[in-house]
Amino acid sequence: MDSSVFSFNIKFPTLINESFVSDNMELSNDHLLMIEIASGNQEAMEKLIDKWKNAAFRFFNRSLNNQSDAEDLTQQLFIKIYLSASKYKPQAKFSTFFFTVARNLLIDQIKKNNRRSFTNFDEGILNFDQIELTNESKELHEILDIAMQEIPEFQRTAILLRVQKDLSYKEISDIMKVSESRVKTWIYRARVYLKKILEEEF
Repeated sequence: MDSSVFSFNIKFPTLINESFVSDNMELSNDHLLMIEIASGNQEAMEKLIDKWKNAAFRFFNRSLNNQSDAEDLTQQLFIKIYLSASKYKPQAKFSTFFFTVARNLLIDQIKKNNRRSFTNFDEGILNFDQIELTNESKELHEILDIAMQEIPEFQRTAILLRVQKDLSYKEISDIMKVSESRVKTWIYRARVYLKKILEEEF
């Protein structure tokens, strides 16, 4: 699926705006869009979707390796974002809020499917979906897919947010509700395991 043409046919109801701007908070463009969305501005919602839909779809698709589920979760994510706009408080980066909601949806989906999800590990050979794969890189891609099935969800999510979304350890700790040291440990263990698998295979 080309997520750049991912479309939504959702009719959003008008929301009632509430004052939620934190004192001394420097607002980003995304924060300002949320304020407009809370005021019932449909165009602002469309702008937010256009800006974040590809990142959301890739996050879900690489976590679940299921395009259909990724599409559904992406739509659910923006519905939740919209419905929470009137109560949203820009106390941190928008990406922290965004991926917190996304991860909660991901965990719910994993439980619903009653299976372990997996993703494409992208460290050192990042963004396979953006390059033409050789036979060797395709094989490596498949090996990493299989290896990621053995990694717990929390390690998988942490390394995905770190490597693919370029979030700081602090942002990831906020999203996952754990300490920065624990996030670092999870990412370290995931890297060690995946590198070990690659060394054994090549």
